Amino acid sequence: MSDLPVIVTQAGAQPTPPKTLLSNLITNVSAIVPGYTANLPAGLITDLASTATGALALIDSAMVDTINAVSPYGANEPMLMQLGNTYGVTQGVGYNTSVNVVFMGNAGFVIPKGFTVSDGNYQYAVQNNTVVPAGGQTDPVYCLATTSGTWAVPEGTVTQIITSVPGTIRLTCTNITAGLPGTDKQPLSSYRAQVMQAGMVTVQGVPTFLRTLLQKVPGVQSNLISYRNVSTGVWALVVGGGDPYQIGLAVYNAIPDISVLTGDVTESGGHKPDSITTTITDYPDSYEVPIVRPTSQMATVILTWNTMVADQLDPDSVYAATSTAIVDFINGIAIGEPVNTYQLETLFLTALTPLINPAQVSLIEINIGINGTIVPPKADTGLVYGGEYSYFTTDQSHITVQQYGSSS
Repeated sequence: MSDLPVIVTQAGAQPTPPKTLLSNLITNVSAIVPGYTANLPAGLITDLASTATGALALIDSAMVDTINAVSPYGANEPMLMQLGNTYGVTQGVGYNTSVNVVFMGNAGFVIPKGFTVSDGNYQYAVQNNTVVPAGGQTDPVYCLATTSGTWAVPEGTVTQIITSVPGTIRLTCTNITAGLPGTDKQPLSSYRAQVMQAGMVTVQGVPTFLRTLLQKVPGVQSNLISYRNVSTGVWALVVGGGDPYQIGLAVYNAIPDISVLTGDVTESGGHKPDSITTTITDYPDSYEVPIVRPTSQMATVILTWNTMVADQLDPDSVYAATSTAIVDFINGIAIGEPVNTYQLETLFLTALTPLINPAQVSLIEINIGINGTIVPPKADTGLVYGGEYSYFTTDQSHITVQQYGSSS
């Protein structure tokens, strides 16, 4: 097959015509079998040539399919993983739960990358070497869960040292802020988009390049990244999760003029999100990189439904079929973006399709709560907004899917 031409048009690679395959087959066989001819009456030789041509056509079709699959959106999973590895994008990085931990102990004690702490249920590994300073307490150290999944990490719960520490060393730890829940698994569609973006990075501008580098930082989720033009010549980098120094390195590699960044931003309601400044040293020069940390908003969804026929559906079955999709949708909303109640309706009907024809649904009413308070949609829309520098998070306990008239 190596001598067969590969014809590529705007529609991709094209299969070789069977006549060409037969001609090539006869030519190749004649080259190694003197006196061979296929110009005899229909018989064994012709039949063998025809059968072999059919086999070659199948092989050629497989080759064409493979060539046309060399795209993040068209590749099968093994090839997608190879493309991701080529671009330096590992599936699932950024989707584990993370937490910032403060260590207290003997000044000068080095806490190496991989040092493990725990909240009693899950373990978290330090992502970069750090040292206890003269004051005896470190700045918050970024730690990433050693297992995938999503769970809450309340403030003050990560207090156990798992890695062995010499008996002469006093070392304790705690998290002074809540951790960032991860997700069960990165959707394949999300990874395809991430690989495509990584491949296109060199032909696009600074925001795309920066986003691609940030998505390679463990603990940073794609929907928790925003690069915003605050005012003329002033930009704010908003990143949820991730080690500050690795984020700073991504900024150093992507943004030509770091001085345009600011961490001094305010939401329309007056709330000032937290910001940190990390220092990147490229000896003998140092650069201050301000990073805005987005605020988590707990979203509550109360969805009331009904059908044309009473008792047509079991309410528990409806909840089981739709609640997980609602949780995934809310947790995937990007920083500053609203909850679109119309998207929720569509998602609900799609998840309900295996149980009932959507045409039988007579009512869908959605109420969205933010941090315990029901917030109405913006006037003349179905969009429920939170903070401009905040993101939504939720879990099954904050999702109510109930039939109209029920007592729940």
